[in-house]
Amino acid sequence: MYRLLIVTGKQEVQELFASLQGWDALGFKPPRLRDSVEAALECMRKHHIDAMAIDDAPAFEPLYAYLEENAPNLPIFPIEKTAEDQQRVMREVSSLLSRLHADDSNDLYDEDYRMLQQQERWIRKVLCGLVPTVEEMRKQMRLYRVRERLDVPCVLGRLELPPADDVFLSERWHYGSERLETALRNFFGHTHDHMVLHVAVVSPQEVRVLCYPRSEADGLSENAAYDYIQETVEQIANYLGLELKVTEVCRVSGLAAFAAQDKA
Repeated sequence: MYRLLIVTGKQEVQELFASLQGWDALGFKPPRLRDSVEAALECMRKHHIDAMAIDDAPAFEPLYAYLEENAPNLPIFPIEKTAEDQQRVMREVSSLLSRLHADDSNDLYDEDYRMLQQQERWIRKVLCGLVPTVEEMRKQMRLYRVRERLDVPCVLGRLELPPADDVFLSERWHYGSERLETALRNFFGHTHDHMVLHVAVVSPQEVRVLCYPRSEADGLSENAAYDYIQETVEQIANYLGLELKVTEVCRVSGLAAFAAQDKA
């Protein structure tokens, strides 16, 4: 059973969580509630916590700083205004924790790698335009502890996949788009020079590569991003026989630009 901690000084939030039912069905113990940073830290010292929520009062800002330093992979879920919306959030938290702790490998458990997998899974949704609003992005970034910011300019590369009847896809590759995405991500790597890279197969026709600056102060050159994408595409062709075509490399204002409804 997963253990939750709710940190709030608001009576209405305490009443909201007290009103929720079905914790067992979602795999949770009833949450612990604390009303100060000191009480929250004491609770975390005494009990294992799998996920937590913190209300937006300025008094709790030191708690965020503590978690960033000492628990960078602990999911932080949003506090909603209604029981129905909070139940929806708790289902998402339960699903995330199940994926993080799934016993699906013979390797030793690696918390950082498991969370990185989930972060990449979420950023793929963003690049596919499946996160509707900037506000929803902001909430989910905290849940998945994504380090990237919404408003930092980055570079997007669009790659065209060969048609489905291409020899590589029709005869040599039988693993589906998810495994293809993993293979491409291994070629691009997670970082290169001043870039953090995210790869998503967004359709049977298109791959997107997001290049995010490792240092916001340095920024990111479109030419440098293009050169690295093109170089990697050539490596993929040499090693896999998959011919990708770079159709566009352009600057975007940030992850917020991919919000589906806000963009519309």
